[in-house]
Amino acid sequence: MAPGAPRWLRRRLVPVHQGLERRVHELCYLFFEITQRCNLTCRHCGSDCTRDAAQPDLPADDVLRVLGQVRERHDPAGITVALTGGEPLLYPDFWNLARAITDLGFPWGMVTNGWAWDEDTVDQARRAGMRTVTVSHDGPARVHDWLRGRAGSHDRACRALRMLARAPWLEALDVVTCVHPRNLAHLDATRLELTALGVPRMRVATISPIGRAAGDRELVLSPGEFRGLMAWIESRRGTGGTQVTFSEAGYVGACDTSVRDHPFFCRAGVNVAGIMADGSIGACPNIDRRITEGNIADQDFCRVWENGYRRFRDRRWMRTGDCTACDEWRNCQGHAMHLWDPETGRTRVCYHHECGLHDRPVDPAPQTLSVRQAGGRSAPAARPGSKASSQR
Repeated sequence: MAPGAPRWLRRRLVPVHQGLERRVHELCYLFFEITQRCNLTCRHCGSDCTRDAAQPDLPADDVLRVLGQVRERHDPAGITVALTGGEPLLYPDFWNLARAITDLGFPWGMVTNGWAWDEDTVDQARRAGMRTVTVSHDGPARVHDWLRGRAGSHDRACRALRMLARAPWLEALDVVTCVHPRNLAHLDATRLELTALGVPRMRVATISPIGRAAGDRELVLSPGEFRGLMAWIESRRGTGGTQVTFSEAGYVGACDTSVRDHPFFCRAGVNVAGIMADGSIGACPNIDRRITEGNIADQDFCRVWENGYRRFRDRRWMRTGDCTACDEWRNCQGHAMHLWDPETGRTRVCYHHECGLHDRPVDPAPQTLSVRQAGGRSAPAARPGSKASSQR
């Protein structure tokens, strides 16, 4: 749809287009959580990733077997493989696995915290055919290191970004910045640093109340802070330097199409699938691990993709509680799947209502954002009983 199309027209046609995508469900993105081991201890991690994770790594033979099945039924050139963790570089023989994925014809990328990168790592990535990479960067050193749980992690991430930004063979490089009250006031400085490092794109994400972040109010923005964040993104988009966009963290009502390149659409189970470290067949790694479609140990992934994922493609079962009478249902469809709590049968957060967006213009962008805006209360933390297990 043309970017200049009237908002009322977009709001009517986007749900129709998304309905067609759900029916066709073309596989475009396939995650493999190859390890839950990590060299950082991030406060917001939902998988409780540590140096010595109890969960064994996903065997390389299983990864390649699944990709072989996919290759028989789909054009591998049209499906991006994402290797994630934990920290993927802790996976034994990582580069041999990566080269094998390239040899099968799949473009692949990875999500990394940047700690282990040096010039040799960059060269190995080139030789293994890496196309894309996302690096975590959460603001100034003291704030980044606080969130990531290890001194020096900010400097390591910057070193990795500086080297990767100079790699002409890389097709896409971006940063994910997890915004919380401690780094909210530093977003402009963070963006300037990323611009100086040569990073083309900054994806801003809020921290969801799942995993280690459940109940940690130091990590959750108040409604006023959230509205200020939306205004900041809107005012910085299209200006010089590193480009800013809001992640697929959820539907944000009135400002949804002004903070992103495209309207919100949770593509989990529609265009995106994932294989977890234990072999579970899921969608994106941030979704509650109780929501699975089986396991590759005894099921053919492609058959599951074609015949399963029904709860992802038809969201009517999610229209409960406050969603029942919500006039934004057609555009929201129950919010992002990673926020769904199967124990309570409701979404853990609704940005549209709980953050006061309500189809109204966003607040004017402040020149600077305070660490805690006056009068702001914390947005709802995880609802009772939440046991979500993955957030990066």
